[in-house]
Amino acid sequence: MARPSSETLTPREAQLMDILWEHGPVTADQIREALPDRPHDSTVRTLLRVLEQKRYVRHDVRGKAYVYRAALQRAKAERKAVRALIQRFFGGSAEALVQRVIEDKHLTAEQLEALKQEIEPTRRGPGRKRGKS
Repeated sequence: MARPSSETLTPREAQLMDILWEHGPVTADQIREALPDRPHDSTVRTLLRVLEQKRYVRHDVRGKAYVYRAALQRAKAERKAVRALIQRFFGGSAEALVQRVIEDKHLTAEQLEALKQEIEPTRRGPGRKRGKS
């Protein structure tokens, strides 16, 4: 039985997308050459078809070659992945995800302080100055 298709990227699909985001339009052969383990050509082409079905990739025909490019910006793909992660494992709660990251000590004290500085203007609301209530 075939595995159901997912809108999020598998680890191998993410590798291909990293190449597309980093290098821009490339052929399947160029992608294969850029991968560390040089998978079979048919494997790369199959993954590219899957990524097109997921709407992460588009291709143009140049002569006899298909030239592939990212159809989705990295930031949009990241947002999509985070939303899926929050839905799948945290019941739709971004707060639960952040709590897990904090509890598992994936953030340094400096990183937590930087996040606090980013959050503060949001808490004060528009037009309110620092130090005034």
